[in-house]
Amino acid sequence: MDAFFRSPDAIIILEVGLALLAGLAVLALIIALIKLWSKPGAKERRLNILVTGSRKEEKEVAKKIFLERLSGFLMIFAPQPKAKPSWDKSKLLKDLISAGFRSKNALRVFQGLRAVLSILLPLLGLGVGVFLELKRMPLLICVFGGAFFGFFLPKYILEKKSLARGAQITKQMPNMLDLLVIAVESGLGLDAAVKRVSKDLVTSSPILAEELQVYSMELKLGSTREVALRNLAARCGVDEMSSLAGMLIQADRFGVSVGRSLRVYSDEIRTKRRQQMEEAAAKIPLKLLFPVLFMIFPAIMAVMAGPAIINIMESIIE
Repeated sequence: MDAFFRSPDAIIILEVGLALLAGLAVLALIIALIKLWSKPGAKERRLNILVTGSRKEEKEVAKKIFLERLSGFLMIFAPQPKAKPSWDKSKLLKDLISAGFRSKNALRVFQGLRAVLSILLPLLGLGVGVFLELKRMPLLICVFGGAFFGFFLPKYILEKKSLARGAQITKQMPNMLDLLVIAVESGLGLDAAVKRVSKDLVTSSPILAEELQVYSMELKLGSTREVALRNLAARCGVDEMSSLAGMLIQADRFGVSVGRSLRVYSDEIRTKRRQQMEEAAAKIPLKLLFPVLFMIFPAIMAVMAGPAIINIMESIIE
């Protein structure tokens, strides 16, 4: 028996079996994606048009249906937690909220995606290795490399999305602060001003508008202003919003004028943003040095010195 497993025939059978297993896994995933991507039936499409009243909204409904099906498929691979984790204590859940994923099943969907990629990418690496007839060590590197990327790639993409969303919030904050200053100085209280500004920012700054609406909803549900502001800063995940929340908490605690505090902080934010832009502009010559030196300069030298070099070579040959 040991001699059989060490024979070339047993190795070939094992490789073929693993390749078939990888192929079946990929085929199952493709079938699942086709089923998820399948359009609704004629009756369902007609009902969506009657409910929404337009083709554009029908596309939004179809997209929502697809995302729900995909989420349901991914949640199969993630166990149901016994107790719902608190978002302010779970770092992963906080990262999901900072990236804009607020669904109650967001954590399970993320874990399911990580599990699917951790299974699929090693099988894909195994199939590619068997197809290319790699040796044992490169084949193991493909398998474990696929498992590594399948486990850490979703986390990396989540962090990048969270950073991009934070950059958008930072970019939109000066306009939000100007509107808050106008609303507060016109006689509105801070909570009423935030509610008003959230309506005005729906089109120009939808991310900040959503965060301010959540802040207003927390106040309606009975949270104190301090808790709601701290939650707002934690959800956004940017230093500027944390500083704003701390400043408003201190102003509310010590009775300082909110309008004046907002105006001072708005000027500070704009000054900081201008300094960041000046710093980025000062780095441009250094960033252009290497592309010019290694890409543009050789082409210029070839155009300018090329004819002279050709003439010199012809004169030497003659």
